[in-house]
Amino acid sequence: MSNILKKTTLSLVISGILAANANAAITDIIISEYVEGSGDNKAIELTNTGSSSYTFPSNIELQYSSYDNQIRTPDGDNILEGLTIAGGATVVIYNSAADAALSESIASSATAVIAASYDEQSYYSLSFNGDDHVAIIDTDTNTTYDTIGTDGTYWGSGQTLRRRAGEGDSTPVQSSTYSSSEWEDFGEDVFDDLGTATYSEYEEVVASTCSLDTQTTIAEIQGSDSASPLISSGFESAESYNVTGIVTAVTSYPEKGFYLQDVTPDGDELTSDGIFVSTANATDDMIGNTVCVTSTVTEYYTLTQLETDEWDIIDTSTSAPAATDIEMIADDNGSFNATLERYEGMLVNLPEDIDMNTSGNQDMRVTKTFGFNYDSYRNDLILSYLRPNMNPTQDNVAGSDEAYAAEDENDDYRLIVESSESADDGEIPYYPNFNSNPEDNYIRIDDSVIGMEGVITYSYGNFNMVVTNELVSSNFTHNTDRTSSPDLSTTTDDDSFVIKVGTQNVLNLFNSPYGGDSNSFGDNRGADDEDEYTKQLAKLVSAIKGLDADIVGLMEIENNGFGSDSAIQALVDAINDEYYDEDPKDVDSDVSISNRYVFVGYDSNSDLVLDENDALGTDAISTGLIYRPTKVSIESMQVISMPEQHAPVVVNDSNVVVKDSSGEVLESGDNYQRETLAATFKIPNTGKTLTVAVNHFKSKGSTCWEDWDGVEFGDESTWSDDAPDADLQGSCENLRVAAAVQLAEELDEIGGDRVIVGDLNSYGQEDPMLVLTENTTGKEIIAARDTYIGDKPQFNVDGSAETITKTYGYLNTVALKDAAKDQQSWSYSYDDEIGSLDHILISPSLETRLIDAVDWHINAPESSLYDYNSEYKGDFADNFYVDDEYRSSDHDSAIISLSYEYGEVGEGEPVYLTISSSAVTVPYVLAEGALVDDVVQIALSSSEDMSDVVLPNITITEDNQSLVEIEVYGIEAGEYTAKMTLTRDGEVLSDYTQSMTFEAASEDSTSATIAPAEEYDGSGGGAFGLFSLLSLLGLAFLRRQKA
Repeated sequence: MSNILKKTTLSLVISGILAANANAAITDIIISEYVEGSGDNKAIELTNTGSSSYTFPSNIELQYSSYDNQIRTPDGDNILEGLTIAGGATVVIYNSAADAALSESIASSATAVIAASYDEQSYYSLSFNGDDHVAIIDTDTNTTYDTIGTDGTYWGSGQTLRRRAGEGDSTPVQSSTYSSSEWEDFGEDVFDDLGTATYSEYEEVVASTCSLDTQTTIAEIQGSDSASPLISSGFESAESYNVTGIVTAVTSYPEKGFYLQDVTPDGDELTSDGIFVSTANATDDMIGNTVCVTSTVTEYYTLTQLETDEWDIIDTSTSAPAATDIEMIADDNGSFNATLERYEGMLVNLPEDIDMNTSGNQDMRVTKTFGFNYDSYRNDLILSYLRPNMNPTQDNVAGSDEAYAAEDENDDYRLIVESSESADDGEIPYYPNFNSNPEDNYIRIDDSVIGMEGVITYSYGNFNMVVTNELVSSNFTHNTDRTSSPDLSTTTDDDSFVIKVGTQNVLNLFNSPYGGDSNSFGDNRGADDEDEYTKQLAKLVSAIKGLDADIVGLMEIENNGFGSDSAIQALVDAINDEYYDEDPKDVDSDVSISNRYVFVGYDSNSDLVLDENDALGTDAISTGLIYRPTKVSIESMQVISMPEQHAPVVVNDSNVVVKDSSGEVLESGDNYQRETLAATFKIPNTGKTLTVAVNHFKSKGSTCWEDWDGVEFGDESTWSDDAPDADLQGSCENLRVAAAVQLAEELDEIGGDRVIVGDLNSYGQEDPMLVLTENTTGKEIIAARDTYIGDKPQFNVDGSAETITKTYGYLNTVALKDAAKDQQSWSYSYDDEIGSLDHILISPSLETRLIDAVDWHINAPESSLYDYNSEYKGDFADNFYVDDEYRSSDHDSAIISLSYEYGEVGEGEPVYLTISSSAVTVPYVLAEGALVDDVVQIALSSSEDMSDVVLPNITITEDNQSLVEIEVYGIEAGEYTAKMTLTRDGEVLSDYTQSMTFEAASEDSTSATIAPAEEYDGSGGGAFGLFSLLSLLGLAFLRRQKA
């Protein structure tokens, strides 16, 4: 057994001293053996081919993958720095979690160095998986001294590769490019030669014998089916074939090699004229050359390809053919996969119209904008035929045949757009102007892509297009373009006015690390530093100002209280700074102070003070409400406790608790979700109220008990597979169903006009949405088992699951209005699918008031490169950042407009009017027929002191004027009866006489008594009482100030 080196500062110093007189060069160091075995059996052997010792300086690194990840020690240090290799000796670097069989096999004469495992250093560990290159790199000069492998081709998966000797059995030398002919494969988990400086026998490269006399066309190889007709069994043909074509592209991803296209196409639209040739030796200068290759035909994960490292260059005077327009034909039967199969290996162009037999333009649409792809672990763009991919359960009931068909269609329509080289952060290799002027060169979901050229290949179960031409902004047509405000209709009759209710996800706005109050419930989930926080806040302010709603539900605001240094106060302060015009004549101005907001706070500890010691729930983030006191006044509030699940822990057949691959309990059975904040508002100029409930249901990401129900664990105590998702709803849909029931029942108790807003974490036709709206298909919907509201069971005392048959009839406003406009609803993007998780639902009583409802597409269609974060943008973070609303969050905002008539009341209700600057404005709605110079008069009666009241006479200024707003000055809070008359030429017109009872109250309503939070008794949803929630108008009213 060799000496195992665990590098420490002392050992580095000693090695540095010993190496002081060494004169070996880095050029003597080669990678001599590579081990990619089972599990964590990963190792790299380095050999010093020189005669003197060599010590690695800090700028020399051992790196792997397309991201050039530095391989580190378990402590996080450069694995090579300070390491000394004696002349002729070897060092074996191996994963700290490797089997003992590997470490014990290392020759005693070698030095063994322990590298980090994935658990210790994540992507900076020795954790390649056979599709990553490994190289010795000088980071100062970006020089590659020696390398093995190519990224993305699984060239080394499950193999031990040993370096071959040079010609004449000479010592091998460094190479900055990889050639498989220089390595011998010994199979998986073979360690018997580790640590010895021996090489495999030199293998002479046989020159190409490609014959021009016996040629097979590419079309004959490809055939008209998905697999080559030349392969009679298995995945490789029994014979080799001579193939000649023009090189159209050279790529290193998804696989390294080049693309050949027939010099003379066969004219058969059912067969492809192009094919991929797998090799590590292709160079860009081959493009346009006519070459001849000899190879067997293989199906590599259903990609038909050739494989060789040798070819004959037949003609260098030729040039690559023009890209062929992709065209769908009748034989494709509507399948875009079938269309792409006919172009596999060819150089193609994305035209304006792909299906000439269908009216209109059938083009390619962006379905995932440019950014990181966690499947391929690189930056890319994803397109879809005809339209962006809609989440299958957005328009189809979860678990239905229609939902599964929609999922299949998404898979069929998908085309992943790649670059030959891995795209650096913040760059699109084929669109160089993108990051030079990103404000104008943006790419959004639903953009049409026209004129993109590239070669069609297949990888990881999807067709890919590797782009070969350079794109400009005109290649992208914005079908759902940016707008500076929502396209919301607010048109109503002259005798009516509009109230707007909106939603805004604030993407974990945390100010606690940057001078804000501390958070008692969790660590920062938002900006990494104060500069990022400032940028995040500026974008959110722009978004909320542009949304221009009178009531806004917030999601993902930090739950650090309601003090002067809370996150919600910081947000409101920043928004209100945008409204600075105090002139009463400018009340309709975009910057008038009349547009300012206040937030709804909750006195959770019942000390009658709003401060940093109050909170909404016990999560690090919460929901929130802000509103304009010039538009509505708060009447009451309720914190609705959401169901918690306390089910049994998940165990295997031996009753052993199952854990995940990290050693954590797979599913404890204890699951939680955030409280709902519901506030009832008075609508001034009417006797009406409106209850708005802000929600953030349980996420789809973490599991609940039901997600593992039915999984056969056997005796397995460790489980690494994901939970099954048979109905396509993600995880925890049953707990969200329980939340939907609880929410609707509690809102039924409140009654009246109700609006549900927020992130329900449910697409349009998923179970929670069917409960809240309607279940027209009669689908069986089951709530989670063992759910509790407080300490009391929600459904059954024995904890059994409940089948939910009741639905609550809410209307999905955006879906309703989008359907009328013949457009698709969506407000969120995940992977390459879009849909709506955020909703605004209204009770049926509001249907006739609904004017319009829209999603404002400022976030979901945008690349995350435009957000406030500085990570993953390379050197272009400043280029991408603008303090505007675009990508202020990852969820789109939504907004609705509701119409109210001036003076409308229910039986026995007074009209509610707010006092501003000692005056109220009394609405007088006139019947048709009023004329210019008619005079409006008002008289008041009340038990209140009216000695300072000023009653104006107002002259009509236009014929048939329908509304007169009568400003009564000097009024005090209280109840009044008003009589309004219209006179003409000194005579009262009796048909126009109206009486109105109204309640006058101060605008911010802070004079109401504060009721402390009540102990929850299980009969309702949480604390309720007049102003147990406090509404503040930027004042110090009942606020504890910090010293």
